[in-house]
Order: sequence, then C-alpha cells, then structure tokens
Amino acid sequence: MPTYPTDLNTGADVYSSDGHKVGELSRLVLRRGDFSITHIVVNIGKGLLDSGFDNDRILPIQAVTSAAADRIDVSVTAEAFDVAPEYSEEGFEAPQDMSPGEFDIPDVVNRLGNAAAIMSSVSGSWRVQRLNRPLDTLDVKEGMGVWRDEPHTKVGDVERGLFDPATGQLQALVLKRGFILTHDVVLPARYITEVIDDISVRVDISDEEISHLKRYEPS
Repeated sequence: MPTYPTDLNTGADVYSSDGHKVGELSRLVLRRGDFSITHIVVNIGKGLLDSGFDNDRILPIQAVTSAAADRIDVSVTAEAFDVAPEYSEEGFEAPQDMSPGEFDIPDVVNRLGNAAAIMSSVSGSWRVQRLNRPLDTLDVKEGMGVWRDEPHTKVGDVERGLFDPATGQLQALVLKRGFILTHDVVLPARYITEVIDDISVRVDISDEEISHLKRYEPS
C-alpha cells in the first residue's frame, strides 16, 4: 500500500535521487472527485525570460520519497528528470468554427492563415497549449487565492497542501493571511466548495470559523 507525503510546500526546492536540485515545486495536481493528489509539477526555471509552463516537468506523486518544509526529494535521477514529461505541450491546430455562417474569431484566424500560407508559414492554424495531466484533475498552485462564497471576500493565499498519508486525499490547505504581518493558518478541506482550476479556491466559512482556524506549525 503506497504512503503519500503529508505536507507539500509549494515553492520548496526539489532534489533528484543523486542529490541535484532540479527545480521548485510549483503546482499540486488533484483528482476532481476526491481531491486526492496524483502528480506534482516542478518548475525548473530559465531565468528572467522564464514564463508560463514552458519549463515545467510533471511527476507522479509516487516519485516523491520525502517532503520537508523547504525540500522535496524524488526517486528519479537528474538525467531522468531532464527527459521527464513536460507539463504542457504546444502546437498548431485549425480553429473549429462553432458558429458557421457568422464571421467570428475562427474566421479571422482562417483568413490570416490563408495569407500566411502564401508566405510559407503555418496555414489556417493557431497556437494551442495542452496540459499533460489526467483529464479528471485540477491544479492548485502557490499563491492561489482562496475566496469566500458569501460575502465575496478573500481569506488568504495557498501556501501548501496537507494530505492523508494512506489515501493521498487533501486534508487541509495552509493559507497565508495578512499583508505586512502575515501568518499561516490551516483551512480544513471540508470548507472547500469549489476549486476553479489554476485560478482560485472557493470556500464556505463564517467569520467566527475563520477566527478559530489554527495557526500552522511545521512538524
């Protein structure tokens, strides 16, 4: 029976099995149905020009051998990590016209594509990006905002996820609260009503319940 890491800190350094730093933990990939963790996403970075998912690698959660506050170790070597699947794949596809007979964005792209063909470029296509992860999953990333449903106010920003070691299910999110004088609190998963993929987490929690959230103390 697999044992899952219990505390994954987004932003922690990730090290290969042969002791090389390969990047930083940037995202947690959770199954939609039960919020159990399936993968981690590691950003390897490429300096000031790094943007988007271009340099991210995705690893199954089973590759994580240990996780501490500022360090995560994985079971793959640095060489194997370099050829691990990229988190996103990019390419060109012809836009699908969802409203035939109406002049809209796909028609604009197709007309530009016809012009590009004359210049020996990519004809009739636009750039698309697909995430290399299971279809029934969603992302929770570092700094993701956590918002109340009613009233629509911000509760904090995601710092890390706490998981059940036996099932890999999300037990709680650790949130950073405050502006100048910040502190971390533990938000139990039962308050989560929705995770809007890669955008925000929605919760149903009262002022009183917020005031009673426990401070996070690293073990």
